[in-house]
Amino acid sequence: MADFPNPFEEEAESRWPNEFAESQTRLARFSGEELEAVFEEGTSITQDISQAFSAGELPNSEHIHGLIGRHYQWICNFWSPNKESYIGLGQMYVADSRFNEHYENFAPGLASFMASAMESYAITHL
Repeated sequence: MADFPNPFEEEAESRWPNEFAESQTRLARFSGEELEAVFEEGTSITQDISQAFSAGELPNSEHIHGLIGRHYQWICNFWSPNKESYIGLGQMYVADSRFNEHYENFAPGLASFMASAMESYAITHL
């Protein structure tokens, strides 16, 4: 994990100790190359969601639910959120400027779209 320093590690461990411990256990099973591939997949998923958002897809559409399903499975590389925590993660994408900036760099409005799509997906599928 030293190859992928996490500037938010102390905060995550403090705010979500159980989820942080689970994440550390899951991440330890990956080699450096595998971990790099996991992060690349996350970027690919966000790009696909951004393209669908920019094309005018609705957050509750079947296509978006499929993409958000990929996002959920990707998140499960780190921890397994339940309905409430997955919705909360989406809300954090809007409320936390670090996450918001990340998603807004893909497309203006994407953070809010992600939150809506994640909530719709969670209500329907989790």
